[in-house]
Amino acid sequence: MRPSFLCFAAACALATLGGCSDADVPGTAETPEAAHLAPPPQGQGVQWTTGVVEVEPGQEVQECHFYRVSELAAMGGLPADQSINLHRIEIGQRDGSHHMNIFRVRTVPTDTAAPFEDFETHRVQRGLDGQGACFVSPNWADWPLIANSQLDGQLDWTYPEGVVNELKPDEWLMLQTHYVNATTQDTPDGFGEVFVNLWNAPASEVVHQMGTVFATKQSIRICRSDPTPSFDGSCQVKSKEPVTVIGANGHFHSRGKQFRMFAWDGKSTSAPAEDPFYISDRWDEPPMTHSPELVQPLAKDGGIFYSCDFQWHEPDASVGCAGLDAIDRKKMEAAGKTEQQIVDALDCCYRFGPIVEENEHCNVFAYYYPASDDVICF
Repeated sequence: MRPSFLCFAAACALATLGGCSDADVPGTAETPEAAHLAPPPQGQGVQWTTGVVEVEPGQEVQECHFYRVSELAAMGGLPADQSINLHRIEIGQRDGSHHMNIFRVRTVPTDTAAPFEDFETHRVQRGLDGQGACFVSPNWADWPLIANSQLDGQLDWTYPEGVVNELKPDEWLMLQTHYVNATTQDTPDGFGEVFVNLWNAPASEVVHQMGTVFATKQSIRICRSDPTPSFDGSCQVKSKEPVTVIGANGHFHSRGKQFRMFAWDGKSTSAPAEDPFYISDRWDEPPMTHSPELVQPLAKDGGIFYSCDFQWHEPDASVGCAGLDAIDRKKMEAAGKTEQQIVDALDCCYRFGPIVEENEHCNVFAYYYPASDDVICF
């Protein structure tokens, strides 16, 4: 399996800890200037890059890249036995990226249909067209979010003074990159690639730990006979003091029309009357809103409320209504529906899932401080 790469000011090292050069990257293609990032100077941070990801016409590729924090630290010129206090994140991606997420690895399920292989020997695990462990969301259902981006080009975000996301030496991280080269979305060069810079802050400067929220509304169903549905979700952040949201991002596929995120009192069952603090009308390039422009206080034990509006449209010919009905049938069979109930309900519906042409999403990403260990999403 092709390894991911870690690059620094003076050197680039493989996940197997051997040397490398640009010529060692399979399928090497010149990196566009808009996607390339200069690495942090030694001792100030680390650069993690996927190397070139080949995406053939008609393919949807999702790769999961694993690395231990202590290894990242050492290779970036930082003490291997100390945490990386992440206070600034830079992300650069090639054109055609569907999303890039970085997660903190917790439990590793072994009872899924496609479990992850051992990280030590399989640093890159590739999924293709919905198949493979990297596409199976229960595999990282309890892995806290560290960073996300859905933008082609670059993101550069420095957190407020004193706010960091502490990455401990013995932790594993997973960088997940998703590229689509199909009808709804394409990968112009036929190659994906991601660069991420993780900048470290001295421990003496740390005041607050940053918390994150990543939630998916998996009950969504967008059907031909009900073409404009809306789905809501909420996440409560229980804490001893009020918290402040400093970053927000929403995600859906091409049937998505508008994503909204509100400050929530932690009690109401409908959208708050106040204006949303985040709005996205784009599925392919949803905006990433963050500090200093976004500083949204939340009430103690409050949280966020989010809403996704959809517009049904005919599926791509490669899927067709027959394809959507087959997916819908499988979901209803798993839920114990009778044959008659299934037949009556089939309606060319898009269900929750990872594939751009045949599934939909309503996912929320939020960043706040101070962190809480008690976050509940509904």
